[in-house]
Amino acid sequence: MTGQHTSALRTPVPANTVDREAFRDMCRAFAEKEIGTRWKEADAERRFPRAFYEAAARTGLIGITASEDIGGAGLGAYEEAIAMEEMSKVNPNLAVAVLVQNVAGSILYEHGSAEHREIARRTIAGECLVAITITEPDAGNDIQNVQTRATRDGDAWILDGMKSFITLGGDADVLVTLAQTDPALGRRGMRFFAVDRHDPNIEVSQIDTYVNRPAPTYRVTFNKARVPESRRLDAGFAAIMAGFNRERIMVAARWLGHMQTALDWARDYAVTRHQFGRPIGANQSIAFALAQAHVDVEAARRLTYHAAARWDSGQPLRDVILDVSAAKLHSTQAVVRVTQTALHVGGGWGLTTELPVMRWALDALVAPVTVGSVEIQLRAIAKEMGLPVD
Repeated sequence: MTGQHTSALRTPVPANTVDREAFRDMCRAFAEKEIGTRWKEADAERRFPRAFYEAAARTGLIGITASEDIGGAGLGAYEEAIAMEEMSKVNPNLAVAVLVQNVAGSILYEHGSAEHREIARRTIAGECLVAITITEPDAGNDIQNVQTRATRDGDAWILDGMKSFITLGGDADVLVTLAQTDPALGRRGMRFFAVDRHDPNIEVSQIDTYVNRPAPTYRVTFNKARVPESRRLDAGFAAIMAGFNRERIMVAARWLGHMQTALDWARDYAVTRHQFGRPIGANQSIAFALAQAHVDVEAARRLTYHAAARWDSGQPLRDVILDVSAAKLHSTQAVVRVTQTALHVGGGWGLTTELPVMRWALDALVAPVTVGSVEIQLRAIAKEMGLPVD
């Protein structure tokens, strides 16, 4: 993580640019209308509803932090976290589809050419679904081991390789793809390309999973796919990857929303479900577990929004990375604990489809292993603490 630091000041987000309570109310209403009516069918069919993406774009939730000159809202990470939390309270998997659009879009408009910015504009407008194509079978967190190759051929590049665990990889129109252009340079030889997913030399196959089913996961194979030179982003690997730390804040917000929903349900169920002539919440074993879950949720809330505010302050990344990593680490671990507590409160009925908790518990299992594993976050935090960890 320290290799991704930058000493340059980032542009701070202007304060008080939006009524945050009104914005939260709007996001909540959007989630209830557009996610609440779609996610169960999408989960059962393992199919992404493109109409949801278009609805998110119409509402202004795509490109929240993008500049207004390309159709964005010009807001900050704090507002983006609010949107992610409120959407994830209804379903974290359709919420992640918005997250992917915002992260991939930011790569294009922050680091790309006029052509890349036009793709980002169309993404924000709901016209061009994008996916981030980085992870490989042998290069998950080990990004430096990316094997996909981009070989120069005149005014184009030829891409060969396989990517895996690509959210929306088979649904997207454009794949924002990391490839190695010069293996001798290591990560300094890596570049991102905006690749047309409909190229006949690109194959996609869906990976059947227990989680993220409304936003399916794919293998993407490049079989000498030809990509114009104009679709190559000129920015360096380190500069772009540093920006992924904002994604970690959104990941924390995503799981904050999910665990809040699980806790609210479990608390209500513990009050209304009776055994031995009294509510099960009267038992200390249940009550104390829910009390601990409350602490987990509130700690996640404070860590997440503190990190978002620090990000928006415009301070150098090296000064906020500890806050970002702490928020991501805690939220992705806490959501597993909280949803497991909710599952336990549900008892035997929690294992059936008559209660929602098994679905929540399964979805939470992906949290600790995405966008930097628990171990990577711990390493980042330890290094920021000055510990000589390798």
